[in-house]
Amino acid sequence: MTDPIQQIYDFNYQAGLLEKPYDDFLESSFQIEEALEGFEHLHALADILGVDPNSPKLPRELSRIIAATAQKGTPNPAGYNVWSDLSDLERFDKALDAIVFAFGSLFKLCLTPGQALRGLSIVMNANMAKLSMPKDAHGKLTKPPNFVGPEAQLQLILKERTCDN
Repeated sequence: MTDPIQQIYDFNYQAGLLEKPYDDFLESSFQIEEALEGFEHLHALADILGVDPNSPKLPRELSRIIAATAQKGTPNPAGYNVWSDLSDLERFDKALDAIVFAFGSLFKLCLTPGQALRGLSIVMNANMAKLSMPKDAHGKLTKPPNFVGPEAQLQLILKERTCDN
């Protein structure tokens, strides 16, 4: 199995994502977007923030507004270009903490470290299929029309668990 951390680096490099400088707003909004995916009642949050609750990209739109609001104190759904004065040390710590929480979540699902790494590799292989696709307005690669997600392979790993989840 390829080192999944190296796969993540290779993906970011090949996608041209390392050519742009670190952006506190985008990095935070990408993580918020992932955290919001799968929640059924995002329409309530959309109503509060004045976003179309029927938008097919609702988690993405909400994440941008949340990040902009957190940085500047007021929603900025149109511009999103907000600044931050985090140091690289704070950014480094913040990113590593996100990894610790993410892996902790995997372990709470009764996955072993080996299963978690295999899952990460599966997700990265799926992400590699996006490399030839255009990027959205914020630089995130879009999925190809024939994209096959990692869910079926991830489900096989979940079936290997030995706990009662």
